[in-house]
Amino acid sequence: MNFKDLQAGYKLIKCEDIEIAAYCDVHKKDYTPALKEFYYPSSLLIYVEQGILEVIHENTRYTFPKGSFCFARKYTNVFVTKRFTETEQQAKTYAFIMPDVFLRKVIGNFKFEKKLNPIEERIFNLAPINKLISVINTIKNAIENDQNIDTEVLETKIIDSLKAIIDANPKWAILFKEFSLAKRADLTLFMRNNFMMRVPLEEFAKMTGRSLSTFTREFKIVFGTTPHKWILKKRLQAAYKILSETSKKVGDVCIETGFEDMAHFSKAFKKEFGLSPSEIKNEILN
Repeated sequence: MNFKDLQAGYKLIKCEDIEIAAYCDVHKKDYTPALKEFYYPSSLLIYVEQGILEVIHENTRYTFPKGSFCFARKYTNVFVTKRFTETEQQAKTYAFIMPDVFLRKVIGNFKFEKKLNPIEERIFNLAPINKLISVINTIKNAIENDQNIDTEVLETKIIDSLKAIIDANPKWAILFKEFSLAKRADLTLFMRNNFMMRVPLEEFAKMTGRSLSTFTREFKIVFGTTPHKWILKKRLQAAYKILSETSKKVGDVCIETGFEDMAHFSKAFKKEFGLSPSEIKNEILN
């Protein structure tokens, strides 16, 4: 498969049950390190190829230097920033987005020891594993040389790599098991950080660990309106902010903020703000 470009410097690889996001920050002259909040429905494994990744969770700061792996549980509210040195000129990371169904593949047929204790931590520094480094190099070479990649083979290699981690340290088995358990997300945190996802309400409900009816009912209690109205308003507000503060094109902003149809985006935008996206952009430029 070819890689999907989502924004400048960002490549996405979609396998059957896992996604890999390869990200290279813009060059230093254009880049200002900033904290970004995340509350993601899938567990994450992030490899730092260049620069330094900093993760803040509940007033604790975790630092992941070049060559390290960061492992984060799903539904963990974190603030993330990336820095890089003068000689590096950019930060490069590879994020393995691992939903429950994928993690169950990793621990499938594994016989758990009875004495394994639960692990309370949410963020971990994982020692580099040769098999995982090999996977990273495969992805890196494919991106740099604009080559297709066999996603079925890639997913199998990732599963084998994570099993190697468990083989090297059996206590990690319980961690993978806990990661794969169903859990209900904090609705406020989840929606605040993921409202621009281009998925139907049924998928939002699933990702928060709820049925659609429960999701809709609890949503109205928490936000005082329907999911559709709230999501539309939040996306429009985000679009206005991007249009007014950046040089991005209207079409790119439409896609970035979760809209699939340009006509619908323009109509809803004008109804909300009294001006079309193009008029807002022209007004700011002038």
